[in-house]
Amino acid sequence: MSEIKQYAELEYVVDVLQKAILGSKVKQLAPDEIAIIDGNAAIGLKQVESNGSVEIVIRDKKEILYSEELLETLYNIHKGIKHNEELKASLSSANIIINGLNIEAELIFHAMRDHFYTMSDSYEFIKFIEKSNQLMKFNMSFGDDVILELVVLNKPDAISIETILGKSVKPAVQAAIAADVESVRLEINSEFKNK
Repeated sequence: MSEIKQYAELEYVVDVLQKAILGSKVKQLAPDEIAIIDGNAAIGLKQVESNGSVEIVIRDKKEILYSEELLETLYNIHKGIKHNEELKASLSSANIIINGLNIEAELIFHAMRDHFYTMSDSYEFIKFIEKSNQLMKFNMSFGDDVILELVVLNKPDAISIETILGKSVKPAVQAAIAADVESVRLEINSEFKNK
């Protein structure tokens, strides 16, 4: 079996991304691993088999895919395949993971962050605490003094958001944050789960 046929999903994803990132170059690191080099930044892609299905694991430390607006392209990558039904089926069920998060969870994070920023200039993303396929934990600040932790789980039928606040946060601020989180939860579920 040839390498191209064996890693057809990886080859297709790399081809789409390289064409979209102008001036980028491709470097084969191993039969199942490729780097797309864009200036002094690189995106690492590796294809692995997981429970009989394909997983494309992407390392993008500089968030090139986000800045180049390629997350949606990756999310719908299978829709661009016209004449290879086997490849299309494989990519439609593939788990694409970017920096530890499934592609849908990555899109959910960016949409959530944008919704919070649109609601109030007081919200600011600080850092990720954990990323694990469909689960993410991250800190945001609200104003100068309040740090909140959000735990987001992307389930097949719904997205749940849990908020963890310190006990010293005033009840009025807690209520405002809870209302904003509920609003974001409803928006995100409507956007991604049609609920």
